[in-house]
Parts: sequence; C-alpha cells; structure tokens
Amino acid sequence: MFSFIWMVLALVIILGLFILLIFKSHKAVNLLKLDQNFDDERIEMGNLNPNSIVKLALIIIGGLLIIEGIPAFLSHTLFAFKIDIAGMSYDTMNVFNWAVSGLKIIFGFILITNYKAVSNILNIKEKSE
Repeated sequence: MFSFIWMVLALVIILGLFILLIFKSHKAVNLLKLDQNFDDERIEMGNLNPNSIVKLALIIIGGLLIIEGIPAFLSHTLFAFKIDIAGMSYDTMNVFNWAVSGLKIIFGFILITNYKAVSNILNIKEKSE
C-alpha cells in the first residue's frame, strides 16, 4: 500500500511537470531569463561543412551506443555473477545479449576516439561514387 502511494505521488509530480513545461513554458523562460541577449531569431551555424557534420554525427552516435550499452552490460554482468554463485548455467541467449551490449560499448568508444579517421573513410567512399 505504501509503495502504491509513492507511485501515485510520482505520477502526479511527473504529470504536473509535463503540463507546466508544455503549456506554461513562457513562464519558465521568463523566470530563468532565457530570452535575454538574443537579438536575432535565427542561429548562425558558421562554416559547417559536410565533413564536420559527419564528425558531429559520429560523436553523437558513439555516445548513444555507450549510453545504451553500459546499463545492459552491467545488468548482464550482475545476473551472470548471481547465476554463477547459484551454481546454474547461463543460457546462450543471455550470453549473446551480454556480448552485444559489450560490443556496443566498444564500438561507441571507437567511434568517439577515432571520429576523424572514420569521417575520412566515409568521405573517401563518398567521393569515389
């Protein structure tokens, strides 16, 4: 019963924040003074060439892979330890999911650390087409 009350309270708070941020966003902007020092309505992107867009996209994709992979990898690791302590065997589907989440982390790290090289590879293939 006590946890049900907390769940309802959390739901009311989340809905209240949603309504406040969607329908009363101008009040939040005025309160935080987010509209000051902006004279123009447009945002200048400067010299944004296709190569820099690809680099930015690689960094974002790498970050998303890491963010998505870490919780799953830690969860599968914890379950593997629990199953090993219980003396049971870890089934192949869980091992596959564990490996996939580990590969997501590795590929995300490679994309973030080597975004220039990957961007150059992608641009070479684009020029040869």
